[in-house]
Amino acid sequence: ARHDADPARSAALVAQAYDESRRLLDELRSVAWRVYPTALDELGLRAALAGVAERAGVPVTVRYGIAGRPVSEIETARYFVAREAITNAIKHAGARDILVVVEEDEGTVRVAVTDDGAGGADPAGGGLSGLARRVRALDGAFTVDSPPGGPTRIAATLPKEVPCG
Repeated sequence: ARHDADPARSAALVAQAYDESRRLLDELRSVAWRVYPTALDELGLRAALAGVAERAGVPVTVRYGIAGRPVSEIETARYFVAREAITNAIKHAGARDILVVVEEDEGTVRVAVTDDGAGGADPAGGGLSGLARRVRALDGAFTVDSPPGGPTRIAATLPKEVPCG
């Protein structure tokens, strides 16, 4: 085996490997969280959204007005609507402030995300069209209001119970 006779170079390589492994581990955690947040199952939507808000990098206010926990498919859909809207607002619209409102009515639950970004979100874009399909599969309604210049408002209204059939 070859040994590097330069201790400073060896130390620099070890530090570089350490930094790279930490970065990759952080990335892996982030990917795992995006696939499915364990906090959603363990703590519920309120806590999962608080986690998304905490990691957003811009101010995200969450107003949560729901008592109890909805069935898991509905809760999961609401989570992904909020998370995708927050991600899009930051990544594509340059939003500096985001408001998430989760509320219930007689037979429905609703999540609405409003941001102060540049607007012009394309409802046919990959992420938003995927959310629309997910919401419609649960007999819900999905809307995107995003005039050029903003603000953007993305909302999903879902039944409290999973539709039968």
